[in-house]
Amino acid sequence: MRVILKSTFFLGMILAAGAPASADSAGERVEEYWESAQMDGAQVGFVRGTVRRLDGVDGKRFRASEEMDLTFKRNRAVLRLRRERGTEETSEGKVVGVFMKQGQEGGKQLILSGALEEGRMHVRIDDGRIDRRLPWSDEVVGMYGLEHLFAKRKPKANDRWTLKRYDPTYNAVTTVNVAMKEREKIALTPGAPRIELWRVEMTPQPLEAPGITVRPPAETWWLNENFDPVRRQIELEGLGTLVLTRTTRQSATTLSPARSLDIGLKSLLPLNRALTRPYATRSVDYRITLRGDADPSSALTRDAHQTIDEIRGESFTLHVHPPREPERRVDAPAPSKEYLASCRFIDSEDERVKELARRAAGGEMDAWAKAKRIERWVKQNMRVDQTVEMGPASEVARRLRGDCRQYALLTSALCRAEGIPSRTAIGLIYVEKGRRPTMGFHMWTEVCIEGQWLGLDATLGLGGVSAAHIKISDHSWHDTPSLTPLLPVSRVLGKMKIDIVNE
Repeated sequence: MRVILKSTFFLGMILAAGAPASADSAGERVEEYWESAQMDGAQVGFVRGTVRRLDGVDGKRFRASEEMDLTFKRNRAVLRLRRERGTEETSEGKVVGVFMKQGQEGGKQLILSGALEEGRMHVRIDDGRIDRRLPWSDEVVGMYGLEHLFAKRKPKANDRWTLKRYDPTYNAVTTVNVAMKEREKIALTPGAPRIELWRVEMTPQPLEAPGITVRPPAETWWLNENFDPVRRQIELEGLGTLVLTRTTRQSATTLSPARSLDIGLKSLLPLNRALTRPYATRSVDYRITLRGDADPSSALTRDAHQTIDEIRGESFTLHVHPPREPERRVDAPAPSKEYLASCRFIDSEDERVKELARRAAGGEMDAWAKAKRIERWVKQNMRVDQTVEMGPASEVARRLRGDCRQYALLTSALCRAEGIPSRTAIGLIYVEKGRRPTMGFHMWTEVCIEGQWLGLDATLGLGGVSAAHIKISDHSWHDTPSLTPLLPVSRVLGKMKIDIVNE
């Protein structure tokens, strides 16, 4: 049976296709740098940073912009991905504006812009579809300020402090713990002599969002004797570790197509053995290791779907045993109203969504039987398309194409339109790739029947989920301005090891 995975879960959230509009905007260019971008030893693109001086009514400002241009293979197809983001800052270092452009290849771009108004950053996304006024502080460090921060501060080994940065991916100000390490010898390019560089580790503190805790990825920078950045290492959710090295434009923009990295394989986690009947199995015990996490068991949810015990160091045992039928309980609490409410991504009040819901339900009155009819209808009427950009369920209802994300959102919306509380779950699912057992990142639907949450996976259409589904988190998508519900996956990307213990 075919499982529909999103091969790079966050691809649409962090990268943009097409040239960023403001990479060469008005204003005198006062700084520029180029970085080669490498992943898994292959050069995959470049980063270009520019700073332009703008003359305004309130004096001089600096517009710092960073354009990322990456090229990969995905299932033998060449994929070019780009992103631009930056800040506008006064000559004193005060951040007065933010911007970002992102999207997915062939899809609509998401444009974010913000301006400081009366002590708050007024951020508008998608021409005002999302409108937020964020609490702000003069302590927020912009892109231009961060580039020169270490040269101004001249820190010593073992110095520690915190700083504040705006991260457009989360549309939030993050507090970053900065740790200055000892100098270490590294070679900036293969075959080059090793040189001593300062190592700086920057670790953002967790962000709390409605119903979710997000841990933004850490960065490591290396600085020369003048405290200028010469190398950076960052995590791109869904892709892996990206190493950026300062170099010339010619070197940064020279790619070898033969060595293009295939990102279609990066979201798959190998298993120690195969499951016998993966989508029918009712119970599986897994041993999970989450490298480098001080509290690994908190990375996965604990509920009726799965439990956790035997926590030792970075490892724990996960018992997955999802319920397949509702249990009639007189004392079951009713779910909150947000699981029935129409929202940006699960827009169940849309007329097309309501029409498809009526068609899928077919007059069925029993809630659980109706939910399973909806799951089966989505399975039978959707067409797999890995190129569809992330959007609301109403768009899916009109196109009836997509990957696991679109299947889950549409199923959730159709259920809500028929009065069934629903949410989405994200996690991993068993899949065999080239006859090799693996786990791939996945998204499905959960519905609340008589106070009990039950899983449905419209990519399979089997009337429920099995113990081959490992759950990371769930979300109602209520009052959610972005793709925040997907972010818990970033905590485990590239860090998780899974062994099957018992089935």
